Amino acid sequence: MQRDILIIGCGIFGSAIAWSLGRRGLGQRVLIVDRQPAASAATSRAAGLVTQVRTDPALQALAGETLAAIELLKTHFGEDVGCHHVGALHIGPQAQQAALAHMLAVCTAAGIRGQWLDKAQVLAQSPWLAPEAFDVATYFPDECFVDPYLLSSAYLRGAQQMGAQLRLDTRVAHIQHHAGAVTGIALEDGSVVPASTVINAAGAWSNLLSVPLGLPLPMAPVRSQYWITERSPELTCGGPIVFMTDIRAYARPEVGALLFGARESTPAVAHPHELPENLQGFVFDRADPDGWSNLAQAFEPLCRYFPALDRLGIAHYITGPSNYTPDGQPIVGTSPNISGLLVASGCNGSGITYSAGVGRLIAELVCGDVPFVDASRLDPARALQIDPFDPAFLQTCAHARATKSTG
Repeated sequence: MQRDILIIGCGIFGSAIAWSLGRRGLGQRVLIVDRQPAASAATSRAAGLVTQVRTDPALQALAGETLAAIELLKTHFGEDVGCHHVGALHIGPQAQQAALAHMLAVCTAAGIRGQWLDKAQVLAQSPWLAPEAFDVATYFPDECFVDPYLLSSAYLRGAQQMGAQLRLDTRVAHIQHHAGAVTGIALEDGSVVPASTVINAAGAWSNLLSVPLGLPLPMAPVRSQYWITERSPELTCGGPIVFMTDIRAYARPEVGALLFGARESTPAVAHPHELPENLQGFVFDRADPDGWSNLAQAFEPLCRYFPALDRLGIAHYITGPSNYTPDGQPIVGTSPNISGLLVASGCNGSGITYSAGVGRLIAELVCGDVPFVDASRLDPARALQIDPFDPAFLQTCAHARATKSTG
């Protein structure tokens, strides 16, 4: 059978799409290509949060699919994706009560379990928190975190078991089309791979393939970063994911340590043409290559919640590109001008969370099924007049990361 469904990119989205197509009986038609090892770019650098708690119904549904997929991969495919069902706390000062109440009401109405906790209940789960730092707290028990590399690999193995093929060390020059329809891809070595459906899941490099087709994607690769403390006996208790809503920071347990991230006031952003194909050693900001300047800005607010940070060392710093859009919506859907061309990108720092939902949505569009969510706001063509390489637009996307809420 001809491999007529071609996926460019074997990160979390590309692997999840291949898995979803395989579950619809199309695995024998799927070919995934990537120039690097699978899941070796942004995916392997993610913090791995899977959080359904948000106020947008479509995004709730995308995340819900991933939670269901994690369970399916475990029970039916025997896959261990490093999942920790620890739940998530959203905490803040009294001024955050109305916002937390609204989020709790919206999520409860959508069938997402949640409840208020008092301070003693919070501290019993997360004793590293300073009791005077927060006044109100909501808890959502079904949230989790995973090992992103293991989840992406599980999707990929499942897809291969259902017939999908993978070709690595394959560099795509451009997507080919004729008479308004996709015909395949041209590779940098001069060869051509024919296909009637091409899915651009190339992550931070997606616009390099999409812009020449007249489909500029409204996104830019913004620095995503987090730190992991050294191990400490006071952190061996584990506990839930914690979102500190007023300071736009989060933390989660990490094998006797604490993994945490904080929003940059002015996030570093990269021009897509300047991103190397191998991110090993890539630096977003040469003036602050290890994120110390950002950590210094966030240090005092973080210490309010996590006093031990003042005396614990930092064992690890992880950074990578995350595609942010000005409207905070992913980019998932079909091209308006080229039949057979689809895009899955613009994760807004939630690629792991949305992965199976994006996979299902793309598979439904390929099959001509009615999408399980209203995908109109995810339309790849929603900003055809923008120039995604313009420095001013890159800064707009960076601002979207700076102002992103924790819910």
